[in-house]
Amino acid sequence: MDRAAGLLLGLVMMVLCSAAWAETRVALVVGNSAYRHVAALDNPTKDAELMVATLRRLGFRLVGGGAQLDVDKARFDSLVQQFGRDAAGADVGLFYYAGHGLQIRGVNYLVPVGANPTREADVDFQMLDVGLVLRQMESAGTRLNIVLLDACRNNPFGGRGLRSSGGGLAQMQAPEGTLISYSTQPGNVALDGDDGNSPYTRALAEIMTRPGLDVFQTFNRVGLAVKKATANAQQPWLSSSPIQGDFYFSGHPANAADAPTRPQVAAVQPEPAQPSSPRPAEPVTLPNASPSMTPAALPPRGFRVLDGISEGILNMRSGPGTGHPIVVAIPAGSTGVFKGRCRSPDDGGRNPWCEVEWRGRAGWVSSRSIVETSGDDAAPPQASSRARRVFRVLDSVSQGVLHVRAGPGTAHPALFSIPAGTSGVEVGRCRKSEDGGRAPWCEVEWGGRSGWASACCMVDAATGAFATVRD
Repeated sequence: MDRAAGLLLGLVMMVLCSAAWAETRVALVVGNSAYRHVAALDNPTKDAELMVATLRRLGFRLVGGGAQLDVDKARFDSLVQQFGRDAAGADVGLFYYAGHGLQIRGVNYLVPVGANPTREADVDFQMLDVGLVLRQMESAGTRLNIVLLDACRNNPFGGRGLRSSGGGLAQMQAPEGTLISYSTQPGNVALDGDDGNSPYTRALAEIMTRPGLDVFQTFNRVGLAVKKATANAQQPWLSSSPIQGDFYFSGHPANAADAPTRPQVAAVQPEPAQPSSPRPAEPVTLPNASPSMTPAALPPRGFRVLDGISEGILNMRSGPGTGHPIVVAIPAGSTGVFKGRCRSPDDGGRNPWCEVEWRGRAGWVSSRSIVETSGDDAAPPQASSRARRVFRVLDSVSQGVLHVRAGPGTAHPALFSIPAGTSGVEVGRCRKSEDGGRAPWCEVEWGGRSGWASACCMVDAATGAFATVRD
C-alpha cells in the first residue's frame, strides 16, 4: 500500500511539474555600446550579456539565441518583429534594452548604433519607437509582458537641433498585462556605471534570482538597491497596468502551500482575485486595528475619503508612496474597502499608506486622508452620497471616443474609452480641471469601470444639459 501510494504521489508530482515547466518564457535582449556617430558607452553590451546569463537561469528562451549586441536600425526592426512572432502563445514575454535612449515630444526612442539624426524629422527613420515593442508584445497574446529599459542615459544628440528632446525617458502608459521598468525616474538620467555594469542591471541580475519574490517585490528591491548603490542619485521607476495573478522570476516563497509541487521557475499563477500591489516587508496595522490581526483574520473594513481633502480628490496609487503612478483619483466623501494591511510609505513620509479597493480598482492611499468605517458602510463602495445621473456621450466627440482618465485632467493616464453616442454613463461628482481647461471633469462609471472624463463631451440623457461643478 505504501509503495502504491508513493508511486501515485510521484505521478501526481510529475504531472504538476511538467505542466509548470511547459509554461514558456521568451525574451529579447539588446545592448548597444559601439555608437558610430556619438560617444560610445562602456557597459551596455556587458549589461546585455549579464542579463542573458540571468534569464537563461530563469528559464527564458532568447530571441536570436543570446544577447543581440551593437545592432543597427534594420537589425533592430527585424529583431522586434521576430520577438513578436516567437512570443506568440507564450506565457511571459520580456524585452531588455541597454544603450542610448531619448524622448522627443513625449515619445521614447531607443538608439541603434548607426543613428545620426541632424533634424527631428530623421528620428522616426533612424531610431526605434518603444511603442512598436509594446505593440508587438500586445499582439503576441502573452499573459504577462515585462519591459526593462536601462536606456535613460543623457541625450547624445542634444546639440543637433533636436529641440523637443527632454532628459531621460518619458513615462509611458503600460498596456494591459504589462510592466515597464525604467532604470531611473521619467525625465531623469541614469548612470552607465564604472565597474563593468550599470547599477540597475547589476541589481536586476542579482535580485531576479532570489526565490520567493513576486514581480512587484523584485522591482521594489531593485529600486532600493540602486538608490543605495548611487547614494540616492538614481531611483528606478515602475509603470504597471493591473496584472492577473502572481509572477515569480525564481520560484514561490518557501512557505507557499503548493511549494512541494512547483519547480523553482514558476510562471504566472492565475487567480480570480484582483492583483495586489507590492507586499510590504514591515507592514503597520490598519488605523485602529489590533496589531495581532492578520489581513485574512480582519473582518470587512471600510473607509471614507475626508470631505475636506485638498483639491477634493484622493489619488490612489499603484504602490505605497507619492512616487508611484496614479491608478485613479477618488472624490472626497467616497467610500471603499480595505484590502490588506497598511505600511510605511516608500517616500519616507510619516503617515502609513493602506491597500484599498474603490469601484473595482485596487491600489494604495495615504491614511491621513481617510477615516475607517464599519458595518454597512464597509459594503459596496459608492462614489459619494450624491445621486448619480445617467449621461450620453456626444456623437460629435473628437476621434469618435471619450477618453476616461485616472484623474480630472488630460495629464492623467487614459484608462479606457467610451464610444461616441453611448448612453448609460453614470456621472458622480464634478470639479475643475487640473490642466486649466474651461470644462469641468466628472467622476464617471461605465461598463463596470470608473475614472474621470471631461464634461464637454457628454450630456444628461434626460435633460440634454451639460454637467457642472455643482453636480
